[in-house]
Amino acid sequence: MSKLKKILKYGYDLFWQEKIISLINIGTTILVALFLWFGFLSFYFFNQMIAYLQERLDFSIYFRSNINREEILKLQKILQNFPGVKEVEFVPQEVALKKFQQEARANPVITRALKELQTNPLVDYLIVRTDNSEIYPQIADYIEKSTYRAYIDYISYFENQKVIKKIISISNQTKFLISILLIVILIFSALIIFNTILASIYSQREEIEVLRIIGAGNWFIRVPFFIYILIFSFLGYIIALGTLILFLMKTEDFWPTIVSNFQPSIFIADNFFVLNGIAFGLILLINFVSAFIAMEKYIKI
Repeated sequence: MSKLKKILKYGYDLFWQEKIISLINIGTTILVALFLWFGFLSFYFFNQMIAYLQERLDFSIYFRSNINREEILKLQKILQNFPGVKEVEFVPQEVALKKFQQEARANPVITRALKELQTNPLVDYLIVRTDNSEIYPQIADYIEKSTYRAYIDYISYFENQKVIKKIISISNQTKFLISILLIVILIFSALIIFNTILASIYSQREEIEVLRIIGAGNWFIRVPFFIYILIFSFLGYIIALGTLILFLMKTEDFWPTIVSNFQPSIFIADNFFVLNGIAFGLILLINFVSAFIAMEKYIKI
């Protein structure tokens, strides 16, 4: 207990003796922590954006104008029996026209054009709703191979799917770039910690020599530096986390305007211990490894 108290005191004193270096290390830890959280929230944002688009992926089947409605209703019954299909709604062209007229009331040009037309320009169509957007490709594949394909003029799913695939591709590329950026930042932070710990060791060289002379063991000399690292890592991380939480609280109403299901505050609250464990554990790992290499390379004890 006596040795432990001395080690803890030495690490605490080291933190206050090296004020400038401690501030640099705290600042580095704050930046690394904020970038790690930026990575977490970026991955969460892209996943929520893709989920939002998938949930609203429209699957409408538009038929040719000369098709008998009995054939459309037959296809409706077939699709209703597909596993995972919640509803298949039949929209006659008369209803489709009424809906379009209501939606276009604010546009006088469209309203005037509809009045001038002598016939209904819209067609009958089906709206398919499922529990999972992954079922849509199965339905599309069935329609493409069935005899009903000759009755169909247009399926909205294919165009929308192209857009979603492009967004998924862009989001994956962005995630990859963010991952590379985080790795580069972690490497640079490790180099900064390595050099600052080296400077701390150099400034404490006389104290280290005294400890050697009085017979102090290797770990008795090393551990105070690890205590020192633990102190500035914890302080820097707490400051970064507090800043992040305060920022999210002030901007809480803004994020759902981008993507309705993107709620970073709820995401952090639900995964608080896991995310903090990963972020703080990674920071400690980088700092401890950097310090250990510095001590092994430049202090022969």
